[in-house]
Amino acid sequence: MTDAGAAGWREDLEQALAGMAAAVKPDEPLAGHTTFRIGGPADAWVEVADRAALTAVVRFCAERAVRLRVLGRGSNVLVSDQGLRGVVVVLAGELAGVECRKGGDGGRAVAGAGALLDEVVDAAEQQGLAGAGFLAGIPGTVGGGLRSNAGAYGHALGDVLESVTVMDSAGGERRLGRAELPNEYRRPVVADGLIALGVELRLEPGRPEPARELRRQRWGRHPKEPSAGSFFRNPPGEPAGRLIDRCGLKGTRVGAAMVSEQHANFIVNTGGASFADVYELAEIVKASVEARTGTELAEEVRILPECGPDGPDRR
Repeated sequence: MTDAGAAGWREDLEQALAGMAAAVKPDEPLAGHTTFRIGGPADAWVEVADRAALTAVVRFCAERAVRLRVLGRGSNVLVSDQGLRGVVVVLAGELAGVECRKGGDGGRAVAGAGALLDEVVDAAEQQGLAGAGFLAGIPGTVGGGLRSNAGAYGHALGDVLESVTVMDSAGGERRLGRAELPNEYRRPVVADGLIALGVELRLEPGRPEPARELRRQRWGRHPKEPSAGSFFRNPPGEPAGRLIDRCGLKGTRVGAAMVSEQHANFIVNTGGASFADVYELAEIVKASVEARTGTELAEEVRILPECGPDGPDRR
């Protein structure tokens, strides 16, 4: 369900981006852009391929009070079947490039926020740089990885960050150095209100981690059905998946959503699952785990639109 008032500003947005490296799609279904295969239409889906186009979109949304979100691969989100109001931006072109190099200070990977994490791993491997292998097989972009401080095998993206270049709501850019970047488990590295444009990672010359083997191990443990990845953050102590399994919740269903039989911290779409199916199942899991173990689980997956103190975000 899209906003009837969006028609006017969408036409203005298309005019503002005319001749720029951008493509606008009105009422674009988001189910095709999320790994859960769930989500209604965005008022406007905008793919930008350079900084100038992104700056134009950011300034337009600020001036017109239109809600702006950036979506990566859609691998860590659950989107409402009602869709999202406002503009959903995807970073492509020069905002999704990767370059790795060796130097006297070790090695560096420079990547746009729209680049896939797997592309960073492959580029580092090709240049004989170690330190990025733990990102192999994580199904997301660099920008999405910053949102959740993505990681595996005891390492996180924040561990190897040298800097992040960001854009604010006025279209201004600045570089945030390592000391300005939080590095907490599954917490955003970049503050809300800022758009990540790209990163510089500190790597080391040496034998790279075997990315192919790491991907095989990771994918072998995870279910093949559509999902958003690990649904809950691991609480202190026992991992979320083990808690859920211990409560006998594997295979629990609501509609076409199911707690995976293979990995209990995955809620999977068995075919045609709705937002409501997944949301209700997640609430059942949280309530059951808390009642049986005393542990309160928190979602790792972002639920969109967000709800704040004034209710659902409908701007």
